[in-house]
Amino acid sequence: MHRSLEHKSLELDLRGIQSELRHSEFVRISDALGPTEGIFRTREHGYYRRIDDFIFLYVQNFEVLQSHSVAMARGGLICIQITIKGTYHRLVGDHVERVNPTQIQITNCPRSVSETTVGAKFRGIMIACDRQHFLDHFGLKPDNIPALYKPIFLTDTGMVDALRLPPTPSIITTTDQIISCKYEDPLKTIYLKAKTLEIICDVVAQLNALSLQTGTRLRSAQSKAQAIKTAAAIYRREICNQPTIKQMALRVGLNHNELTIGFRELFGATPHAYAQMVRMEQAKDLLSAGQLSISEIARRVGYEGYSSFSRAYHMHYGHAPSLMEGRDDK
Repeated sequence: MHRSLEHKSLELDLRGIQSELRHSEFVRISDALGPTEGIFRTREHGYYRRIDDFIFLYVQNFEVLQSHSVAMARGGLICIQITIKGTYHRLVGDHVERVNPTQIQITNCPRSVSETTVGAKFRGIMIACDRQHFLDHFGLKPDNIPALYKPIFLTDTGMVDALRLPPTPSIITTTDQIISCKYEDPLKTIYLKAKTLEIICDVVAQLNALSLQTGTRLRSAQSKAQAIKTAAAIYRREICNQPTIKQMALRVGLNHNELTIGFRELFGATPHAYAQMVRMEQAKDLLSAGQLSISEIARRVGYEGYSSFSRAYHMHYGHAPSLMEGRDDK
């Protein structure tokens, strides 16, 4: 990969962060990485948060201002990376892999390097957990893990490849809730601890169900159906700015045909038709509530103005949008 003259190299010791968090609720990223001015742009990219003596959380919601690499030492920690937005490269020795959005990646290789480029925008979380605690405390069943990936959970030396899981709708939703949390402490700390443990429980439940699945990509019919459900959840959640079919396929790890066929089988509609139905149902609910103007409702479901919204609503329901009170609110 090409490195510009502005490329910056950073070092990160996750085990050291865990040790610090046994005496504090959070560690500033500037304390862990050194000065970061000019590297990231966000107010949410500043802390590693303690969950308990064995687990900590890192929230990623930032834009890269300077191309950089982070050499990460794990030291017996299992890392669960859930990426909703953004792509980067992970290097382990001579091995390079692309980490794509809307994936769960689990790894414990002792050392890796993450490469990001200027302009990249990231949204996701990383959960780090002591490997033995992960086994003992959460009831993981190692016998159910495909043999190729057992070293991640049974040894501190781990392996080069990450184990990839399709994200469930509940994991995507919980991840978004963590990133978007607006509470102030102490409520924020309590909330983030609960949500982090919820995600770990969901991940372990998936891992314990792997005995019937095969293949390094775990692309069984069941996992494809789960990816379709995740796509549907994204359409419902991002109603104001829904992704294109191409963007959605990338986010859930399917190709265009798999996404289209999956939506037809599960919902009896194309992805576009399903997304439009979600918007119209939300618009109808807001109109029935009678609390907002039609123009504001149009904006909330992703239309720039009344006219385009009215045409779409008429095509869907056979009549123009109107408020319960019958007011003309153009």
